[in-house]
Amino acid sequence: MIYQVDDKKIEVNIADIQNNHMYIAMMTLDELKESYHHFHITKRALLHCEETSSLDQNIIIPHTDYYYGLINLINARDVFIKKDSLSFFIFKNLFLVVVIDDEDGHIKEVFQSSSDYVLERGVSITRLVYYFLSELISKDYQYIEELQEEIEELESHDSEEESLYFTNKLRQMSKELLLLRNYYDNLVIIGEELQMNHHHIFEDDDMRYFEIFTRRIERLSNNVQILRELLNQASEAHQSKLDYKLNKTMQFFTIVTTIFMPLTLIAGWYGMNFKNMPELESQYGYPIVIGISVLLVIGLVILFKKKKFF
Repeated sequence: MIYQVDDKKIEVNIADIQNNHMYIAMMTLDELKESYHHFHITKRALLHCEETSSLDQNIIIPHTDYYYGLINLINARDVFIKKDSLSFFIFKNLFLVVVIDDEDGHIKEVFQSSSDYVLERGVSITRLVYYFLSELISKDYQYIEELQEEIEELESHDSEEESLYFTNKLRQMSKELLLLRNYYDNLVIIGEELQMNHHHIFEDDDMRYFEIFTRRIERLSNNVQILRELLNQASEAHQSKLDYKLNKTMQFFTIVTTIFMPLTLIAGWYGMNFKNMPELESQYGYPIVIGISVLLVIGLVILFKKKKFF
């Protein structure tokens, strides 16, 4: 679908495109293969579009008369689900979106809403691109807030009974945030490249829109970094609890070993069974050794209690 968006949104055909009007268009990759020559897109650029559609990254490449870009969208709510992906071409009077994968219809929805919105604000190629890109990430702030709430909820599960769940969830969220951070960093590169305004495709007076877009992505990236730091703090707190529990266990076994060490010495001493050991022939030798052992144990327990070892 192709819309002329000078004063109002009018659907037109490829043959109706003129240099003195502004257009926004969306089509599939197969449709582009059939009509790329109408947009003066070279065969090499089309092949490049087909090749980069399999990449798992965001890129933008300036050509002589247009920009070519590829965006693999990440759903901040669930970064592991299948990504929507699109290519785009930016000419001086045409913004062309090529849908590569859009199972949930998100790209089509953004295309329609952004083209409607730009008519209310004044049409230029810069605004067309800006509003479309901004709409792609419009819900990301909400998703990041939900991620923050999920981290706070995760901290409530930091207990001995749910330690395994906490650890596994911690690893998963750490991977999610790392993917999100890389995703936004790639979008920042796209925003910075658009600000370069190669071949003066954009009007200089409108370049502030790409600056706004870049700063917005940087804020999202910074918010993700803050969440990563919160996650690291939760991980460190969890590890501290595990270390404390391990230290208490080791302290208990150390105390038990220390208490029974004198008894081991007594058992080894009288286990030698020399002939000249008078205690072996004494009528009260056995109960005396028992009494001494009990007193030693009681004495050591009282001593450790006073020292607050347990």
